[in-house]
Amino acid sequence: MKNVLRRNINVLLVVFIILFVALIGYLWFVTSTYGERWFVTPYNPRIQNMQTTVNAGDIYDRAGRALLYTKGGEREYISDKGRRTAVSHIVGDGFGLTYGAQTNFAKYLYGFDKNAFSRIEDLVSGNERQGSDIVLTIDAKLSEAALDALGDNRGAIVVMNYETGEILASVSSPNFDPKDMSLFLDGGGESELVNRAFVGLYPPGSIFKLVTAAAMIENDLTDFTANCEGSVVIGGQEIACWDVHGDIDLAGAISHSCNVYFAKAADVVGVREINETAQAFLFNKQLLTGDVIMGTSVYEMTTDETNAAWSAIGQYHDLITPLHACMIAAGIANDGVMMAPKLLLEVVDGETVTYTLKPTTAATPMDDTSLLKQMMLDCVQNGTGSNAAIDGYIIGGKTGTAEIAGDEENAEHAWFIGFVQDEQHPIAIAVIIERAGSGGSNAAPAARKVLAAALDIGY
Repeated sequence: MKNVLRRNINVLLVVFIILFVALIGYLWFVTSTYGERWFVTPYNPRIQNMQTTVNAGDIYDRAGRALLYTKGGEREYISDKGRRTAVSHIVGDGFGLTYGAQTNFAKYLYGFDKNAFSRIEDLVSGNERQGSDIVLTIDAKLSEAALDALGDNRGAIVVMNYETGEILASVSSPNFDPKDMSLFLDGGGESELVNRAFVGLYPPGSIFKLVTAAAMIENDLTDFTANCEGSVVIGGQEIACWDVHGDIDLAGAISHSCNVYFAKAADVVGVREINETAQAFLFNKQLLTGDVIMGTSVYEMTTDETNAAWSAIGQYHDLITPLHACMIAAGIANDGVMMAPKLLLEVVDGETVTYTLKPTTAATPMDDTSLLKQMMLDCVQNGTGSNAAIDGYIIGGKTGTAEIAGDEENAEHAWFIGFVQDEQHPIAIAVIIERAGSGGSNAAPAARKVLAAALDIGY
């Protein structure tokens, strides 16, 4: 009896040890994985407390323009209101209501990154604790041009360097003025504080056809052709196309954004293959980066024939953030390598640069994107993206006109994603304009304006 009891005690001891080790391992995992995000939450009381005890560092854009600085003991924003509101979602506010740079990079701005020796030196000397200055990857002038391109519309625009992942501009409309947050502190406002570029989830519409096309390329189905008579019935439901395209191949279907082709292609390539390719392009995956808080894009696999067809053309339950859409265009332009989005260019402590951006790869969904790239070039040269063309430059792109589920007004979101094919100007862009209708008629011209501004600046 004693032997049995002793054996049971030993077994329980082993079980408790295993559970304890598992708990320690889990805590280490979640801390290393999510610790940065937990730290930068606007509700972190340490950040709020440090605002009154530390002389916070300044925030600059990549051109050296001061976006937020300390003057006479007070925090001051850039005086130009147009430029200030253009960068508002990236810089953030001083009350912790948004996930801007003031919160995301608080560990630098308030000196949390400094070593113990530096902190002791400040304490002994009696000097006020000084945070580090940060330089962002964005260009405030380009950001203002992007916001101007949106006009009075709701939506978002993201511009990035597709070789490095540096975000050159990111705007969200409607925006807010960080110099006057009284409306939001009183619980007012609508969705002005939401950074649509990073966390806004939209149906991708026809820009998702690039993912379906990639699945066909990866599965050697590029020879598939279809006949478009303006619509097709799949599973008893009609799927309409915006035009009658007749016999059309994959390249033509991308260039002219044929719904019938891709609805039929869903059955040919299969939803499992589309899902696999979508995940390779980072759908259904949480992208954790210390630079940005980014929403998770969605591709939902379905066995229903009709819904599978809709999903292949970017509808059904498909959702994407504008930043992710820009990353997809950037990855295609960058020969299949999707770079992680970067927002922090440098950290400067006094005269010392303590951090410099290092490009990192987020995913490599394809080994060869030459076919997709050529299709996007043809879309701008001869297809629905012609309004994005810029004289003297080779532009590739894909338009999208995304239906909104349950919308009684039959309004559609206008999309354009694309890139400049030029080693000297590795720029990618994503534009979404809410309820604007045709992507070719509305988002593509906005993209042209922003790309032209970026090229004029020298990016």
